[in-house]
Amino acid sequence: MNSNGTRFLLLDGASDFRNASRQCSWDVEQRAFTLTRQDAPRLPQMPPARARALLAAATPWILDDHGQLGRLSDDGRRFECALRWPAEAASDWQPVLAALDDAETGAPNLEALVLDPVDAPAGRFTDLAFGGSGLVALPWSDGGVGNGLTTVHLRRRWQTRCTLPFAPRRAWVEAASGGTTGADRIWLLGETRLGLAVGAPLPQPYVGRPERFDPLQANPDPLRLLWDIALPPHGGLLGLAADDERLYVLSEATDSTADAPHMQVFSRPLAAGPTEGFRVHRLPDALPDGLPLATDLAALGDGRFLLLLPFEEGAERGKRRDCPLLSIPEDEDETTAELVAERWPRRSEAALPAAVRFVRHRDGAPRTLTADGPIRLYRLAQAHFAARGTVTLSEILDSTMPDTLWDRLCLDACIPPGCRIEFAVQAGDDRNELPDEWIAQPQPVLTPRPSELPFAPGRAPQGEEHDDHAGLYELLIQRGNGAVREVRGRYLRLRITMHGDGRHSPAIFALRVYYPRFSWQTHYLPDHFQQQERPLPLEDADTIPANGADFRERLLASLEGVLTPLEDRIAASEILLQPAATPAARLPWLAGLLGTTLPRHWPEARRRRWLAAQGAMQQAHGSYRGLLLALDILTDGAVARGAVIPVEHFRLRRTMATILGIDMDDRDHPLTLGTGLSGNSIVGDSLILSDDQAREFLALFAPEVAERTGETAVVDRFFDEAARRMTVILHGPAKRLAAVVRDALPSLVPATVQWAIRTSEHPFVLGLSPLLGIDTWLETQPPPRPVVLDRTRLGRGDLLHNPVALDPEHAVPIDTAVSDGQ
Repeated sequence: MNSNGTRFLLLDGASDFRNASRQCSWDVEQRAFTLTRQDAPRLPQMPPARARALLAAATPWILDDHGQLGRLSDDGRRFECALRWPAEAASDWQPVLAALDDAETGAPNLEALVLDPVDAPAGRFTDLAFGGSGLVALPWSDGGVGNGLTTVHLRRRWQTRCTLPFAPRRAWVEAASGGTTGADRIWLLGETRLGLAVGAPLPQPYVGRPERFDPLQANPDPLRLLWDIALPPHGGLLGLAADDERLYVLSEATDSTADAPHMQVFSRPLAAGPTEGFRVHRLPDALPDGLPLATDLAALGDGRFLLLLPFEEGAERGKRRDCPLLSIPEDEDETTAELVAERWPRRSEAALPAAVRFVRHRDGAPRTLTADGPIRLYRLAQAHFAARGTVTLSEILDSTMPDTLWDRLCLDACIPPGCRIEFAVQAGDDRNELPDEWIAQPQPVLTPRPSELPFAPGRAPQGEEHDDHAGLYELLIQRGNGAVREVRGRYLRLRITMHGDGRHSPAIFALRVYYPRFSWQTHYLPDHFQQQERPLPLEDADTIPANGADFRERLLASLEGVLTPLEDRIAASEILLQPAATPAARLPWLAGLLGTTLPRHWPEARRRRWLAAQGAMQQAHGSYRGLLLALDILTDGAVARGAVIPVEHFRLRRTMATILGIDMDDRDHPLTLGTGLSGNSIVGDSLILSDDQAREFLALFAPEVAERTGETAVVDRFFDEAARRMTVILHGPAKRLAAVVRDALPSLVPATVQWAIRTSEHPFVLGLSPLLGIDTWLETQPPPRPVVLDRTRLGRGDLLHNPVALDPEHAVPIDTAVSDGQ
């Protein structure tokens, strides 16, 4: 609401711009309403029978973190790897080695401690999946009752296996670990079943002893099938993939034929249990040439997935090389996936059967096997938009007041050269029977202000390249013809027409519809100047001039649209003195007003919080409380999280002693934080059991008594050791804040206090953890660091890590840009 009492309705999300058109839509990445991309994918058209034959002969490939390639052997019985592409000769492929999970047979000596090749226990491997923390899943089957799963961890170099009640065809390892055990989760796809497997061997072999009680099962979390459910009916499986939220199964539909394939996708949330079923989405068939049979799929997130189509053979090979992108609708009742008008071209296709499968990497990005090796796919950046799109928004705006005089539209938008946006409205008091007449509106005009809201930055993109076409656009809602050109009614419906040049699209980031109009004519002029007529619908196209009152009304409304934002800024001028709301450009001015300075490299949130706390900090400057507040702001809340802990040295001694008359409340003690409720609970430093401890305690709490009893030397020594000294402890990730803390302490700590900065990985609170063995640092356990010469100390947590590589002896760092084919 502005200073005149005019309100607005805000449209700034996908639900607000909901419509039934495919020409305009809400762009999630830009957070704007734009023309929909109209790229026409160039899809290969391979005969279905040939595509099925290539898929049956295809062997899956994986790519590790070091550019090494993994595949199944030609007979499907071994897991092999090659150091680099191309790997043409059979000698380029070596077996992947990992230790068998066998607790009964240990290595008698160092010479016998060798790794074993990864072989199928029975039959042959049917798939190869890679993901999670470095886990490779290899389902196997002998075509009968011998079915199972072998998993290999590339970092920990172990392999283990379990049996399955069904024959697995495909496998997928989730990108992140889940479940209560924290182990990697593996999805297994059979002809009629979908199962979830979890588990891993023990970190170290366990050997039981007859003289003690042992558990019936030494490993509480072995590799096993957790549960499985039935698949919906289908005509043949084609692929399995998952993103961070959903699992996707690609299959042929039950009505698919040899010459006319029809495909469908089953999807379900990864977090769902066995009681939840699948959503079935039919893939579109009504394409100009029909959607060819796909041989694999890759999930991109947000309900979108790519299909892999084999290249055509013969003279047409490589002329059409795009992968179709499809999207699952958000509406639960919608059963057909939508083909997204974007192009995802492949560079080439290797002359290998594996080229009809995506190459799996644990980052989940889609990669295909090309003539240059595994190459990541990217969306074609050069977009093609429709030249025009008209949509009628499903959301009908309600002012809640009959006969509302609608005022103006303000939109944060970007309208590039060669593009434009047109608006038309319907208005009436009956929501179900709005007039059929669409009232065209004038073109919106770019204003010099970033927003009509006081001191608001606006949502349109900023910068010199956008100065002439991005910012705040405004138009006055009115009729284009008639003696009275007001638009009245409780309800208002919008129709938006967007025009582009094919390469660019207008974008609406937010749209505000103001109502009711504050009429200067009605409020400030005599009655004989007021409007005496009502707007009437026009039955013909003859131009009817506006009457004097209407012309005067619109003229004054144009002036009001310029002057009211200025009045709003004056009325809201207290915002300039509010650190949380003042524009970022005004923060240095406000800092000078408060007698402080703001370094330019500080983030905006830290600047605002620093200014908001100036009153409290000036009151407590030089005190322990003031130091805590200032450091908490400078470290973006690390003091409140317990990551940065200033400790005065005299408090490093436990003083919660069992003495009558002493306040035992330790809620503010930095080392116990209210946990030492009674000194009688633990016999230790909390009890005063010697004269020396009594003197120190006396020196701390009653030095005048010590002077009378002749203990002055003890008191002086105690204060020399502990008084006016402090240490700032940086825990774990807070070590990177050492420079910030070091630069701030000289201005925050009195010159008479000596300070030091120490880092630690040990759990806090210090006074509680060593006594009770409780890790009181509330965070995920930090991972062990790698061993470094002349830094690592034995027993301090540093570990030797294997790389996540198929052949760790030859793993070398690689350039990610090169590995992705950029």
